[in-house]
Amino acid sequence: MEDKILVITSSILDQGALPENRRAGHGPLSVVSDLIDLGVNLVPVPNISKHFDLYRKDITKEEYTEEAYQKYIKSHLVPLVNEVMERVRNGATFLGILSYGADETQRVEPESSPIMIELFRLFDRNCMLTPYYEIKENLPPEEMELIISEIAVSLSI
Repeated sequence: MEDKILVITSSILDQGALPENRRAGHGPLSVVSDLIDLGVNLVPVPNISKHFDLYRKDITKEEYTEEAYQKYIKSHLVPLVNEVMERVRNGATFLGILSYGADETQRVEPESSPIMIELFRLFDRNCMLTPYYEIKENLPPEEMELIISEIAVSLSI
């Protein structure tokens, strides 16, 4: 059985992590079950921004800097990228990254978040071509259903 990997942002699996006015529903987005039906293994990006907010409560104002946040991001993404790279070296197919536009902390359009910039940078450093897909915010249900077919066609799965 082929190991097909798609990295997905945490809000796709957990809409509850978003502010109520940014959620598309309860639980995971519907594309999750469709991807699983296609035999795609989902590797989630942790909710790094929320984790850092919780961590920040335990550090002093002097310790909280933009550099500290960047290091925190990298410390969480390096193991994820290393896991994906190891699986690719063992024969897996890397399909790319899927994000949800309503999650400002893990999106690329219209403005890339620091988390996504670092994620792409880490894959680039490993010479990994990184296809990118984003589920737009406030899609009507019929367009949400078309997302999976677009992804499947573009990925040839």
